[in-house]
Amino acid sequence: MNNFSEKIKQFIDFSQNNISSDEIRNEYLKLVKEYHPDANRDIDFNLANEYMMNINYVYEHLLNKKSIPSQTEDEYESNMENGKYWFINDYGVKEYVNEKPLFIYKLGLLEYQKCYKIMFHNSVFDGKKDESGYEVIKHLYSCYLLAHKVIKMDKNGMYGNMARVLLKKAFKMNKNITNGLRKSSEKGLVKK
Repeated sequence: MNNFSEKIKQFIDFSQNNISSDEIRNEYLKLVKEYHPDANRDIDFNLANEYMMNINYVYEHLLNKKSIPSQTEDEYESNMENGKYWFINDYGVKEYVNEKPLFIYKLGLLEYQKCYKIMFHNSVFDGKKDESGYEVIKHLYSCYLLAHKVIKMDKNGMYGNMARVLLKKAFKMNKNITNGLRKSSEKGLVKK
């Protein structure tokens, strides 16, 4: 187990033994200081972004007292019909695709679009941290996982490249969330 994984496990264990959201927040901020790409230039930028995506996701689950779901390896086979993968697109219409990497990419893109819609319709990052903020982080994390699956499946292909662009957008949005958490003073989230 690498150092980051150990620290996340310790963070989860610590949070389960402490009821105070202030104590959980303080531990979260320690992880942010250690792994944020702007705070630690010794870590590869992309790796630091991945770390922050994980840290934000775990932090939101811990704050909201939700269990962290385990990942299944291939849950996509239930979305097959007549040899094609299907999903409900942004317009509410059932869409079919032949290729699994494209299907997973489109699922990731839908997760990213959900984040954007929540942020557009709610002033989530103006210092207010509520259920809509949690939803954004949940969808961003799903986007991150799906983009990584596409990259593994199609390393140098078109879908892998599209997933890399999507991942950069997700990292940027996640960075804005982290900066908002670090700078916000409303609702006692982070003291200035």
